[in-house]
Amino acid sequence: MELGKVIEDRRSIRSFNDKVLAKDIIVDILNYAILAPSAKNRQPWYFVIVQNKDLKQKIGDSLYKKMGDVSKTTSNVIKDCQALVLVYADIEDMVMDTVSVGAGIENMILRATDLGVASLWIGFILNIEEELSKNLQINKKLISAVAFGYTDTIPLKRPRKPLEEVSRWYL
Repeated sequence: MELGKVIEDRRSIRSFNDKVLAKDIIVDILNYAILAPSAKNRQPWYFVIVQNKDLKQKIGDSLYKKMGDVSKTTSNVIKDCQALVLVYADIEDMVMDTVSVGAGIENMILRATDLGVASLWIGFILNIEEELSKNLQINKKLISAVAFGYTDTIPLKRPRKPLEEVSRWYL
């Protein structure tokens, strides 16, 4: 697919079907993440891929237990997706390394869209960072998570602020 179309077609998906997401597709998506630019080429990202249904269930339940009804949709996404990628980082510079990881996440989501795989970038996962990192024995900073899978529902494009509202030009 042409890059412009991929960017325009990307959607945040909160409903996944049962179609199996093959490991080679996940590997392909992750390989695009590590192509992202990073500050001082530190490449601070570290990915934990969760496909185990019981573990996804525990993670979703843990989020719901801590946050309550406000997290119900996200909790269900975690349980229902075919792969949950927890995105960690080795942090030397909090801002630049976090921005670098964000670029990697963007690459993953765009590659997934290109492959017909649905995704959702999940920041809410930070509410259970300490518990997750302890249980998974990860000694890095949790930055975010991304849910991947297939969907039967593609939402309409959501409105975006006009360029004039979010920019200023000096000519």
